[in-house]
Amino acid sequence: MKNQPTESIQNTSPRYHRLRKDGLYHPIPFLFVTDRMCDDILDEREMLLASLPTATHDRQKALFAGNDPRASSKAFKHLLRRFGYPFTNRLTA
Repeated sequence: MKNQPTESIQNTSPRYHRLRKDGLYHPIPFLFVTDRMCDDILDEREMLLASLPTATHDRQKALFAGNDPRASSKAFKHLLRRFGYPFTNRLTA
């Protein structure tokens, strides 16, 4: 039987952040952020912080602070509500 590695496998290609020349990750700004995207972005940020040296954590957190996925998700929900979503007057078949 094969031995399974105990270390976690790190994603080498993040979906919501771009690697900068200085080794830090810049958040990709999105106009619309769903709840699921928000959760994925926050999970990816935790993974990226864990993969970086401790000395760079403060600089990386400062970059993350400039783009809050929770605020984008909240704004998207407000936009949907403004146009009547979720629709309350659905016809049933």
